[in-house]
Amino acid sequence: MNATDRTAWIAKRRKGIGGSDIAPMLGLSPYRSPYELWLDKTGRETATPDPMAAERMHFGNRFEALVAQEYAERTGRTVQRITKSLRHPRCAIALANIDRAIVAPGSRARWDDKTGRVLGATGILECKTAHALAVRGDEWGDAGTDQVPEAYWLQCQWYMGVASLSEADLAVLFGGQHFRVYTLAADAALFDDLLNAAGDWWQRYVIADTPPPVDTEADTRRRWPASRSGAQRIVGPDIAQACADMARLKANAEEIEAEVQKRRDLICAAFKDAESITHAGRTLATWKHNKPSAKTDWKGLAHFLHPVMPAGVFEQFTATTPGARVLRLQLPKES
Repeated sequence: MNATDRTAWIAKRRKGIGGSDIAPMLGLSPYRSPYELWLDKTGRETATPDPMAAERMHFGNRFEALVAQEYAERTGRTVQRITKSLRHPRCAIALANIDRAIVAPGSRARWDDKTGRVLGATGILECKTAHALAVRGDEWGDAGTDQVPEAYWLQCQWYMGVASLSEADLAVLFGGQHFRVYTLAADAALFDDLLNAAGDWWQRYVIADTPPPVDTEADTRRRWPASRSGAQRIVGPDIAQACADMARLKANAEEIEAEVQKRRDLICAAFKDAESITHAGRTLATWKHNKPSAKTDWKGLAHFLHPVMPAGVFEQFTATTPGARVLRLQLPKES
């Protein structure tokens, strides 16, 4: 997607609620808050995207075609892109940009504005990439089930509702080496609830141009980047209790940190110049040096770089830093 296409795509997204907006709207996204969503939908988002998030999005887009192709080869089904943004016929702000349509045998998938349906399709395909270790987490179930992260489940439910399709397959590539397909059935009652929630959220916050409640430090810093000199606010007993709890927890944390340091001092002193300590035949901990690292001053070395470099010059511009001595506790294995 080039810069012009992306600008147009963002402009369309700001005209309604899409599948990836549902979890943030409901406060169920680990990556985006309702306030951040509001900033985006009202054109107020000015923060520079997080580099790591931008990288994830970039490679997610690049891998989308690969995941779709792998799905087609493994299942024998035909998939097709529908580049048009789908809009629910009864709710103008309900939008969907699906990755692929799963095409019915002998047909061609297409969006029909009159009926508000994706014709010629049996379902939708969403393509995802995930960290290699995520496959072992609680959010992902066995292949073929509908146990997927809540944000993805809501996204698929939204897409099925807008497209008037009863099934969605979520194809996931974990760590670039493990492929799974999950199958989700449409929940019509849930989609009706989501439509109502989206319509209410849009009217209350976007049309009224009123920000949603802010309940995190990050969003508070975004909305109120500076304090007003001398300003005071009266708060309720819940905030008073939170202040007391935080003070207690911080004191406990400092006490625990001090106790940890006492034990660390005792353990390190027991090593002397050894690399490991043992008790009753079991290694308790190691305290070894990491491998040394070398850093070369290439700028200073530049004028010496020619086919015949005098002996020893490279070493003069390379500094070797000894590896840090790192304490690692060897916890006993669970029986």
